[in-house]
Amino acid sequence: MYLPYWSSELQVEIPSWFPWGKDYQPVSVNRFHDDTLKRIAELSFDLESEFLFLSSPLVGYVGNLSREKFFKETEDNVLNLGFLMVFSFSENIEKALILSLIAIESAKNLQLGVTTCSLWRGGIYEGKTKIVAIASDEPFYDCSEYLKGLVNVLDNVKIALRPSALSYYAEKFGYDRFLRRWEKANPYDVRVTQILSELDTDSAKEIVGGSPMIDFPSFFGLALTAVQQ
Repeated sequence: MYLPYWSSELQVEIPSWFPWGKDYQPVSVNRFHDDTLKRIAELSFDLESEFLFLSSPLVGYVGNLSREKFFKETEDNVLNLGFLMVFSFSENIEKALILSLIAIESAKNLQLGVTTCSLWRGGIYEGKTKIVAIASDEPFYDCSEYLKGLVNVLDNVKIALRPSALSYYAEKFGYDRFLRRWEKANPYDVRVTQILSELDTDSAKEIVGGSPMIDFPSFFGLALTAVQQ
């Protein structure tokens, strides 16, 4: 099961005080926003992923990589239009998010894909990791119903798969974060498929289908940088 690739990667600046290597209470920190995000953070760990951040006009800019927004008002007078939610990659979270697009009514206009995310702290490059991003270019998308439905989908996927207690151990003993850089798909094969997909011939389209890359929506005021690949 493979998702399409976003045509851009993300670059994110994290706080200088952020506990990158050893993170304590990476689940319960989300309760400072609401219990729904706390539950999503918990279930994503149990699906071998991590809830990294979410940006929308309704919620703001929150998540494990932007937790300074939980504790203080941002100094940036920025309105985050559109919806973007990012998880670290795992096959289980990939399956769950695909199911969420099918099962949740308010998800019909959302797009889902994979890309990479470069992390910076105090102007110093920390590394790059693979992510799964779900997004909407609807400026004032109300994500509340989707987030509630996502909790149910994640919970059902966790029950269907082998149960994991990663969220418990991450919360109790601390989470050793690492960067997931690569995947099973061969980047060379993906690039060849993209080139063939762009050939304006019926025979090529019958073989490879549509393009494996999709464009990121235009986010207005988002404190992220999308870099064209």
